[in-house]
Amino acid sequence: MSWTTLLFVPGLLLGITVHEFAHAWAASLLGDRFAQRSGRVSLNPLQHLSPLGTLCMFLLPFGWGRPVPVNLYSYRRPRRDYLLVSLAGPASNLLVVALCAALMPFTRRSFDFTPLSPDVMAVLHLLVMFTALSNLILAAFNLIPIPPLDGSKLWPCLFQKLKPAFTPKIAMFSWILLIVLLTTRALDPAIGATVKGAVRLMPPSDASRYAAHARAANAAIQAGDFAAAERELTHALALNPRSVEYLFARGMVRAAAGNAAGAREDLTLAAQYAPDDARIAQALKTLGDPPSSTP
Repeated sequence: MSWTTLLFVPGLLLGITVHEFAHAWAASLLGDRFAQRSGRVSLNPLQHLSPLGTLCMFLLPFGWGRPVPVNLYSYRRPRRDYLLVSLAGPASNLLVVALCAALMPFTRRSFDFTPLSPDVMAVLHLLVMFTALSNLILAAFNLIPIPPLDGSKLWPCLFQKLKPAFTPKIAMFSWILLIVLLTTRALDPAIGATVKGAVRLMPPSDASRYAAHARAANAAIQAGDFAAAERELTHALALNPRSVEYLFARGMVRAAAGNAAGAREDLTLAAQYAPDDARIAQALKTLGDPPSSTP
């Protein structure tokens, strides 16, 4: 199992739990108490997860929960209420996406929360991103108009002659069609386009931007382009001003470019953060004292 799969699993568990809870809650609000009596109006994942669907989360990664049972005869307006109950699941997943989007501006700030290391904050930001992506995929996938997906409940509202419920033969054919679509990866272009579009809108963490600037600075140093290296290190230090490693690196780059004053400034600041670092002390000694100004 890859680390990417592991990052998807918490979001899928949350998404499926919220999705099925929303179906059950909406049904109970509209007069159908069957799901409530079955314990499905709950945010406890154990009430909603399917053993096979949960196993598939770790293998695909994709999964499903146990369908919420509904009784059409309990609704005052069966077609309308059945539609609302069906759309409650995807709507709840989109609500999770919106909540994740509200959290991302905070989780992206890897270096601003001193009790947590930047790596922990970077992983937390990825978890929020993958939770948003998995819930977006769940919402989009469930709106496909194929039974038993929620999108199929749109048909009775659009075509009054269709029945809200489907026969076992139609349900079996629909499952076969879904399996074919998933195994042949026919839905990958649509899902991939949805994911790529969403990722472009999601802010990267400061830790990932910091690492990108550091890689660019190393490449510039290898190429002997000290101006570009200093520029990239300056961008990295804007994200994490207390980085001893990059203060030292920018000081050495400035020294190599002939900017002794700038190099001394960086190395002096680095020495304040790491007074026992022998490399910094040796570099400052090599630079020597700054020239004295004449009165």
